[in-house]
Amino acid sequence: MDKLVQIAPYLVAWALLTLLATFAVRALEKRAHPLAVTALAVRNLLLPLLLCVGVLRGPFHVSDKDTSMQLLLTLLGIAVIHVVLSFVKGTALTRQEGDRYQTRIPKLLVDILRLLLLLIGGAVVVSKVWGQELGGLLTAIGVSSIVLGLALQNTLDNVMAGISVLIEGPFEVGDWVRIGDVTGEVVEMNWRTVRVRTRDNDLVIVPNSVIGKETLINVSRPTRAHAERIVIGFSYDDPPNKIKRVLHSVALRTRGILTQPTPQIRVKNYADFSIEYEVRFTIDDFARLPEILDEFMTMVWYAAKRNGMTIPFPIQTSYEYHADLPPRIDPKRGVREALSRVPVFIPLDPNELESLSDEAIREEYGRGERVVNQGDKGASFFLIQEGAAIVSVKDADGQEREVARLARGEFFGEMSALTGEPRSATITAGEDLVVLVVHKGAFQRMLAARPSLAQEMAEIVEARRQELQAVRGMRADAAEQRAAIRAGASELVGRIKRFLGL
Repeated sequence: MDKLVQIAPYLVAWALLTLLATFAVRALEKRAHPLAVTALAVRNLLLPLLLCVGVLRGPFHVSDKDTSMQLLLTLLGIAVIHVVLSFVKGTALTRQEGDRYQTRIPKLLVDILRLLLLLIGGAVVVSKVWGQELGGLLTAIGVSSIVLGLALQNTLDNVMAGISVLIEGPFEVGDWVRIGDVTGEVVEMNWRTVRVRTRDNDLVIVPNSVIGKETLINVSRPTRAHAERIVIGFSYDDPPNKIKRVLHSVALRTRGILTQPTPQIRVKNYADFSIEYEVRFTIDDFARLPEILDEFMTMVWYAAKRNGMTIPFPIQTSYEYHADLPPRIDPKRGVREALSRVPVFIPLDPNELESLSDEAIREEYGRGERVVNQGDKGASFFLIQEGAAIVSVKDADGQEREVARLARGEFFGEMSALTGEPRSATITAGEDLVVLVVHKGAFQRMLAARPSLAQEMAEIVEARRQELQAVRGMRADAAEQRAAIRAGASELVGRIKRFLGL
């Protein structure tokens, strides 16, 4: 009866602590918290052992030297080590991401920590519970370690390499890495290997010793933003600036490609069959790279078709076609029509216009290129077919100032082409520019065949100049303007004939 009375306080304390532990377990399990495992270990393992040790030591006065007590204390030491490790892992070694908890450090470090705790706990149990000196034990462990080290050289090599990787921390679980020819997501790190899951959902086991020898690329560090480069070839007939605009637009529309930093497109190489362009863009989800590339390359094909661009291929294809050929389209028709709308060429008859269109040359300029420079000698006339041009002049300080913009159908350089006078302004391509160019020789042959044409063209050029001056000076006297045109045209005819040698 006395024993039961003595045991009662222990049972009450155990019951209260067990009840508290049960409440803690339910609360932690409801939140899916990793400390739920620690609470379970305390309730189911640590508290019963503490009750047994307390009862045997108290009411029953069992000595710590008794074999049964030593075994019980040994089990208690192991339980304490298990609870401590579980607590450390559930707090310091775990991070919360949303509603989920993930291990903060690799499994290898957890294993090392578990081993250290077991060694320390085992040493304490052997020394305090069993009363053994640790010197002899350490000597035996040292001799055994030498023997095991010689027998397990490769395994130890992997272990030491794993510890080195753990200390340096070049990657962690969840990172995407390239190790030699292997690319994948790190799913586990242990004593001997690193496990990598590839895009094909294959598990590749990479020994730690291999990681120490291979070049390792972590595409998830220092940030998740990763730059990718691809090369695409387009025809030599396609203007590079046009290609760059289209590829840049496609990259910005592709899901998964970041707008900042903006995609970059550069001419990479003049290859055998195409001009190669390097497209550099940034993504923040390396796992989706194949899907992003697929969407981008698919959209490039459709964009190329819409914009009349050609993606060439290095093969020769022969087609045999027996149907009636379509009517031949005159490639000079558009040139004749464009030249016929220029005021300077209004006096030309159809044959002269035809001859002039035959000698017109089509030239292309990229955005930002200069077509003519102010002050340079000139002998060419330009008619804009596509794009726009910027007209700028130098002010008193020598700084260029934009004064006008020219669009499709507008022209410049007629005075330089007819009289050879220096360019009065600088013309720059405001965007990709296509112009028709008529050089001095074409005017020379045309005016030599019909000298009277010089007077007519001179009157038109002078009329345009006088009209511009009238607008600027707010003059409205028609008689005065006509007299000025006749006087100016006579002087201009002389200059044209001297320049063209007529």
